[in-house]
Order: sequence, then C-alpha cells, then structure tokens
Amino acid sequence: MSMETVKSVMKQAGWGFLATTDGKQAAVRPMGGWAWVGKELWCATGARSDKVRQVKKCSLAEYCFCDREGRHVRLSGPVDVSTRQADKDKLYELVPGLKEHIDDPKSPEYVVLRMKPTRIRLMATTGMQYTEVTPQ
Repeated sequence: MSMETVKSVMKQAGWGFLATTDGKQAAVRPMGGWAWVGKELWCATGARSDKVRQVKKCSLAEYCFCDREGRHVRLSGPVDVSTRQADKDKLYELVPGLKEHIDDPKSPEYVVLRMKPTRIRLMATTGMQYTEVTPQ
C-alpha cells in the first residue's frame, strides 16, 4: 500500500479523530480543517483548546480516519503547535472551509497542529490486518 491509498482513505473519510493525552487523561475529538504539507499532516485549531494544552504536555498523538466501509488509517507521531504566520496562511489557503470558522488567519486564536507521522497503519481490506505504510 502507498501514501496515495492512505490519502484517498483520509479524503473519503473527511473528518479525522485526534487522540491526545496530558499523561492523566486521554481525549479524542473529531478534527476537520486538515491538509498534507510535505510529509506533515497539518490541522487548524484554537490556541486555547484542550488539545493544545495536552500536546504541550505530551507531544505524541494519533489521528484516525475511517471511511464508510470501515477502511481506516492511523497516523501517530509527535505534534508541534505552530503560531508562525506563514504556517497559518498556508493552511488557510489549502483548506477553503477554514474561512467559515476563522475570519482572519492573523488571529492569535488560530494555530496549526503539525504532525510528522512516525508510524502510519492502514486497514484497507476486510482481513483485519494492518499494513504499515512508510511515511513519505
């Protein structure tokens, strides 16, 4: 399996679920507003969100994207919280739907979560076996 298959499942799923922890409590929440930028998965979020606080305490996280047929992708790795304006502008440009939620990409309330996956697993068949996909 390839990254093209991974990205296809993600696109069909639309929303992913981000799992984070602060070391005491795990949390999972639906996430839209994402895009691949090179080898990183970027996602928009609010600067004061629980997920940002958790990522700052424990930078390891996992996204899961699942389509209607049950094919799913799990991406895990470290996450950085970016407040760099160039990153915010880039994601804002790549994800037109962000304009419905974020009036101004210069807002300090808007930040970018940048994950560089170290492990990508894909379940694209009914065999209940994960395929490891090399991040590229």
